[in-house]
Amino acid sequence: MDTIEVNDLKKQATTDALVIRYRTYSRRVRTMLYLGGVLQDRTHSVIRTYIIGFLVILMCLSHSIFLLNFSRDYADNLTLMVKCFGQMSSFIAPALMSACFLIKREKLLELHETLNDLFERELEQDQETTLAILHAFDRQSYIMFFITTSLILSHVCPPLIFIIYQSVRHIEPKGYRLPFLAKFPWIVPINGGFLFYLHFLYHFFIGWWVIFTINSVDSLFGFYAFQISSILHAMSIKLRSNLRSREVLKICIQIHGRLLQCSYILEDIWQLIILRMLVTNACVICALIFEASQFTDITMNEVFSFIFFIALKLLQTFIYAWNGSSITSASEYFREGIYFSDWPNSSLDHHIRANIIVSMMQKPMIIKTLKISSVNVNMFINIMNTAMSYFFLLQSLDEGG
Repeated sequence: MDTIEVNDLKKQATTDALVIRYRTYSRRVRTMLYLGGVLQDRTHSVIRTYIIGFLVILMCLSHSIFLLNFSRDYADNLTLMVKCFGQMSSFIAPALMSACFLIKREKLLELHETLNDLFERELEQDQETTLAILHAFDRQSYIMFFITTSLILSHVCPPLIFIIYQSVRHIEPKGYRLPFLAKFPWIVPINGGFLFYLHFLYHFFIGWWVIFTINSVDSLFGFYAFQISSILHAMSIKLRSNLRSREVLKICIQIHGRLLQCSYILEDIWQLIILRMLVTNACVICALIFEASQFTDITMNEVFSFIFFIALKLLQTFIYAWNGSSITSASEYFREGIYFSDWPNSSLDHHIRANIIVSMMQKPMIIKTLKISSVNVNMFINIMNTAMSYFFLLQSLDEGG
């Protein structure tokens, strides 16, 4: 008896730890959304939300224009053009994400409220089953945040350390540089002064939006994928353990219908974000490989920047693909749960039976980008194949030139 009680206590302690871990995961995503300027919440002022959102769009798009202006002066330098394209893809991303969240604000709030309500109901009934796959999702945001922050710091820290060093040593500055490539329509002094530090602060905030806006939006997609997958997984377990329960079948079919609508909303909000990620990541991965093949004299800072950048693009692509596959797999598992629930022999009315047949005949939930590509692991493989094709094309152009 004592052994059984000890096992029960250990099991309860493990479950409580999972609940705490989920609450921490939820708060972390919310905090990142707030810091990234893309938090959509009914408790926050709508005017404030739009002001911050437009600020992110204005700053990131303006810097993309300044970077494009810079690249025009080096159109004959293919390696530098490749580097400019890689940076521009990172600066456009926060602007697009902020714009999508502002335009789809009401749908995003509806998605969040619906999924949160359904997930909390499942959590009350069976915490262990609902949180069984939590560990596979909550680590993603940690890894992505670390890589993105390291990448931005590799650009911001060297010029900042140089400025601090010369200030402490009272060395008269001969020339400072800004963290990111850019050519402004006006002259920016390179020997310090208020105007230079104002531009440095502008670059600092650009790096801030890249870190927190991109990571928060990517993490939010993973968070919603986790909630949808967990609810479907929990319902599948119910269907297998309650073979002839009329009420369980009825509730599961109703929840599945709501989750199906949530998947459509999720696809509607993220389709442009994912499409941009697909196109730019394939090109950037190709560009980075090409840039690495051109390296002759390289500093350690450039090595770390290259490693962090290509790791970020590979991981970002894989995480989106894996999250999409998780939703599809959980949906297929749910359909199998209905099939094995022995519903033909249960006392169900015609309406519920019709809904069950419709659910079984429907295709699994698949997140798509503008009906062009499905978000799954095959997408990651296609991106890698495309990147290598672009690389060989660039190599041919370079050799031909």
